[in-house]
Amino acid sequence: MMFKVERNVLVLSLTVGGTLLFFYAWYYLFPIHLEKLGASQREIGISYTLFSLGFTLAQVLGGYLTDRFGRKFIIVIPTYAFPLLYLFLALAKVWWVCVIFYLVSSILSAIQIPAFTSMISESSESKGRAFGFFECTIAIGIALGPLLGGVLVGRIGMENLILLMCLVTFVSAVIRSIFLTEKKSRVGIGRMDVQENITKNYIWFIIAGCFIFLVLTLTINGPFLTLFQKEVLLFPSSKINFFFAFGGLFSAISSLFGGRLIDKYGGKSILGLSLILHPLLLMLWAVSKGIMPYFILSFLFSQFFYIGYQVIITDMVNEKARGRMIGIFGALTGLVSSIGPVLGMQVKLRFGWPYPFYLSLFFGVVAFISLLKVRLKKTG
Repeated sequence: MMFKVERNVLVLSLTVGGTLLFFYAWYYLFPIHLEKLGASQREIGISYTLFSLGFTLAQVLGGYLTDRFGRKFIIVIPTYAFPLLYLFLALAKVWWVCVIFYLVSSILSAIQIPAFTSMISESSESKGRAFGFFECTIAIGIALGPLLGGVLVGRIGMENLILLMCLVTFVSAVIRSIFLTEKKSRVGIGRMDVQENITKNYIWFIIAGCFIFLVLTLTINGPFLTLFQKEVLLFPSSKINFFFAFGGLFSAISSLFGGRLIDKYGGKSILGLSLILHPLLLMLWAVSKGIMPYFILSFLFSQFFYIGYQVIITDMVNEKARGRMIGIFGALTGLVSSIGPVLGMQVKLRFGWPYPFYLSLFFGVVAFISLLKVRLKKTG
């Protein structure tokens, strides 16, 4: 049976994917950019911890605002702030000024997360395929972004790559304003809405989520993949971007069938498999001193993290408190996982490569064991 893409899913998918195309043209090079502006590796580790901390804590506020004012409002308003923030980021000549503007943009993005997840969940009956399509466009943007950056970074420079985000985010804001429609009915919110959703399963999933995102802060969401390629493999910036692009293409491919697999077999099974294989493949890549098929295949399984956890969390809680429960989950898991970059950097500086990737596999195993405790049934 053909999967029909609902308008909200299509609009969010295309605007997020388009924005990430230009964002990932420079994102993987951002640690190197901070180094060029004078940041030490410890300061880079601390900065990435702040990014993670700000991104995740702000989701509590985003969850409340999403349930209070609606999904569309909380998606659209922050989008209009991004052009100005990226302008200041591009013009900054001091590393800590860059960190400040990136941190603010990260916080505003976090406020949108519960609204994104809630709107997609409420706009389609086939959640796995809806989130799969959403993550596919994200993965395409992430894959093609480094290719775009690899071509342009030597010609126009890092600062101008960031400046392109000003135009892209403004266009995205206009499109979302016009075409998104609110699906959630306006109802009052109360404390009991949250309390009745805090179940044993929800608590176990938060525990699993802490280790899930610790894995990601040591792999695709942290600076270690970039630094390993720069320091051990001695790749130039353009080559680093190209390999991230190839990995991203595999992420996009996995999203095309990952949503269907999750609808058929459940988010828990697919997520559990990925928790082991994603960090294991990256560990093998590092130990083998850069055999690239391991690196590229790891991206295939990283995409199941995002589809799987979104399906699980939206099935676990009801619509009335969905935004807040997603926000609480994001904040608590992010608060714990925000130590990942600093911890990984300390392990790297003390023991060397590839110990950050050993640590990520350990966290993946702990997440898998915690996920076994979760028992799922759909809610309204």
